[in-house]
Amino acid sequence: MQFDYEITVEEYAAGQVLYYKASNKGRGVKSSLIVALFGLLCILVAVFCRTSDWAPILLFLAGSAFIYGGIVTLFPTRHYGKRYRKFYEHSGLAGMSFHAEVDENGFSVSGNGCTWLVPWTEVQWKSEDKSVFMFSGRGGMFIFGKKYLTGDQQQQFHQLAATQ
Repeated sequence: MQFDYEITVEEYAAGQVLYYKASNKGRGVKSSLIVALFGLLCILVAVFCRTSDWAPILLFLAGSAFIYGGIVTLFPTRHYGKRYRKFYEHSGLAGMSFHAEVDENGFSVSGNGCTWLVPWTEVQWKSEDKSVFMFSGRGGMFIFGKKYLTGDQQQQFHQLAATQ
């Protein structure tokens, strides 16, 4: 199967969020809980500290920041999606076209004077949502927008990725 595609800002953000979710699978809730509990500990120390200087105020603010950081990592689409949209313009992907070839051995992507060949056996993380397929392998992340694929191609793509 062959197709040409571009990576839009929405697809870029969706792919980055999928990569984050895939690479943190199983650790996200545990890490968030530890960070939030540390923040709570900082706040408790600040509240029960019997000094009149700036230390309790700074400790309270730091604790609040840790709790916020622990909570937002539980919702990566909402928090990181906005952040990744800002990075898109500096990524160099705006207006670039790519050509992909996908078969039972893997996929190859060419564009911008470069070609990447990734066998399915070297794909480290794979994920998808309603708008993109995301694969990570050979030191790179590959985002394929579903709007560039027909329904049959999407099904074939899904089957090829799932069998590996």
